[in-house]
Amino acid sequence: MSDKESSGEQFLVVQASSNRGVAAGKDGQLTEFHFRRRSGRPLPGDRITLDTADALASIAPRDNVFGRGDPRGRLKPIAANLDQVIIVIAPQPAPSRDLLHRYLAAAHIQGIRPLIIVNKTDIELPEQPPFDELDGLQSLGYEIVRTRCTDGSSLECLPTRLAGQTSLLAGQSGVGKSSLLNALIPDLDLQTGALSRVTGKGTHTTTTAILHRLPDGGWLVDTPGVWEYGLWRMEVEQLQRGFPEFADYSGDCRFRNCRHREDPGCAVRAAAESGALPAFRHEAWLRLLAEQDRLK
Repeated sequence: MSDKESSGEQFLVVQASSNRGVAAGKDGQLTEFHFRRRSGRPLPGDRITLDTADALASIAPRDNVFGRGDPRGRLKPIAANLDQVIIVIAPQPAPSRDLLHRYLAAAHIQGIRPLIIVNKTDIELPEQPPFDELDGLQSLGYEIVRTRCTDGSSLECLPTRLAGQTSLLAGQSGVGKSSLLNALIPDLDLQTGALSRVTGKGTHTTTTAILHRLPDGGWLVDTPGVWEYGLWRMEVEQLQRGFPEFADYSGDCRFRNCRHREDPGCAVRAAAESGALPAFRHEAWLRLLAEQDRLK
């Protein structure tokens, strides 16, 4: 029996694609492993054990899974066991109206804390959604950090927010995620080089999620840039978990299965009309609800 098998050593998945992956042991040493479909598909952030042949033996129960909708409306998992999702937006390229709301909903649905970063703040923010909605989001308790990678002092608050956490970096291509990653992880090139030596593949643009160790402890998951982010097909009750501020009012709706649309006696809609809830959040709910109707 190998040391791995006899000790029950647990590894943390750093990267996984096709039928192979790379995992880190408690000592930080990287090990390449392989897996079969019947063993389950591991995700970056998974805690796993390996057998004598460096094959996947087991995946520990997950706290959560973060992902996105595929073209058929199914959840496509990206990473597991996250503490927070860092959503990066920037004035250039400006996001679509609902990109931020989709990310926020996905994080809440999976029970993951969201953190919004507005990068490239040396560029004037356009007076359009979601930028003109940031104050309203902040009033709801969302944490928003404004950064510009040309000024290191704007990043000084981030290490303490990331230390000891497993955080996922998400956002469009071109918003400066790579610059943030390099600023937060000074030895990024060394970590990337070590990963390349294990896999035998050269360094390249991110095409799959990868865990990087943070200098103050914890991990940062880098993900490929996207042009748009879509949710998956789900029930209305699940989508409503993506709007936790509705909970203060939905208990007063006339009907238990209220969709907060045209339903009579809807307390959520009344709160949005009175200004007790930011109207833009209810409007985003209506658009995402209509999107779910189309997915079904």
